Amino acid sequence: MKHILFFLSHQPDPRFVQQINHLAKNHTVTLVCFHRETLASFDKAISKNVVLHHLGTLPNASQALKRIWIYIKTSRKIRKILSNTTFDIIIVNNIDIVILYLLANFGFFRRKKEKTLAIEISDLREFVFGKRFTSTCMRALERFIYTSYIDKLIVTSKKYYSYHFEKFFKKDVFVLENKLLSTSQKFDATLTRAKNEKTVIGIVGLLLRKEEYIQLFETYKNHPDVEIHIHGKGHYQHIVEDYAAKYQNIIYFGAYNVFSDAQKIYYSIDIMYLVYDSNQVSLNNRLALPNKLYECMYYKVPIICSHNTYLAEIVTDLGIGTFIDYKEENAIENAVNHITQNNDMLVQNLSKLDKDSYFGDNSYNAFELFLTEEKSSKKE
Repeated sequence: MKHILFFLSHQPDPRFVQQINHLAKNHTVTLVCFHRETLASFDKAISKNVVLHHLGTLPNASQALKRIWIYIKTSRKIRKILSNTTFDIIIVNNIDIVILYLLANFGFFRRKKEKTLAIEISDLREFVFGKRFTSTCMRALERFIYTSYIDKLIVTSKKYYSYHFEKFFKKDVFVLENKLLSTSQKFDATLTRAKNEKTVIGIVGLLLRKEEYIQLFETYKNHPDVEIHIHGKGHYQHIVEDYAAKYQNIIYFGAYNVFSDAQKIYYSIDIMYLVYDSNQVSLNNRLALPNKLYECMYYKVPIICSHNTYLAEIVTDLGIGTFIDYKEENAIENAVNHITQNNDMLVQNLSKLDKDSYFGDNSYNAFELFLTEEKSSKKE
């Protein structure tokens, strides 16, 4: 049995909740995290065996000075938590938290070799792709931290490693995709899929897109045969709320609990709108595999995604949806028509998927071994 610390810059999202609960079955787990107002809270879904320490609200990255001040204010509390318990494995989720952990625990230039420090990367930040001097400096800092302090790297898409980390990180790596855990799904056999008179297009999850939503809303506002259902909260929630207030066929349902509400939500929609701008400076959208992919697989909902992305490759190869450049004229309408006309075939392809395509039970067992096994002796 190991004592594992999750030290996160935000309250755990469903992915981290699954990891925490899975590891808490066989190990002692402590969670230390900040709070983000734009993210839903899943505290009630966390195992009661987990020791929780909330550090208060943390501003987003655009408010750098405020964020640094919060780090300074909480450092004493963090140091106390770290000094009161001996952790075998520490899991963090970004460079900020690595630095905060190092400073609070033992100093930036001293290393306690007996501990395993792991970092999970669920998104590549903009500095990875930027050409400015500040981005170059951040990449140099990142390389120093990873090669000097990080023992194990966890990525949610293998493309993150092959595109970026493979260049400098030569130690242990594990690809833990955003798949579901079968034990986390509350499936109600009495619940049936809605037979919608109109085609229902769903936006589900964090509301982090702007132009992509606007293009969809403008395409179908007041459309007699299409409804758009939005579930979630996030940075661009106000845009969703504005459109929902103006148009009857755009309906905003607000925040939801993925562990208790997912089946009802997915059974109410016909198409998942999973479209990102793949032409940004940041290539993260091209490389990512979002958790919505696996939820759509499980609940048998066809997907519209963006062209020129890893997600589009998967969706196309499996025949479970289509991809678009949402900026092209009529692209969204053509995609919706394609899915409605080929719905039976797409749902049949979804139904044929092996459970390991969307359930990560075997992956999580391997992930546990990855964390608890001895650190690799590989060098850069």
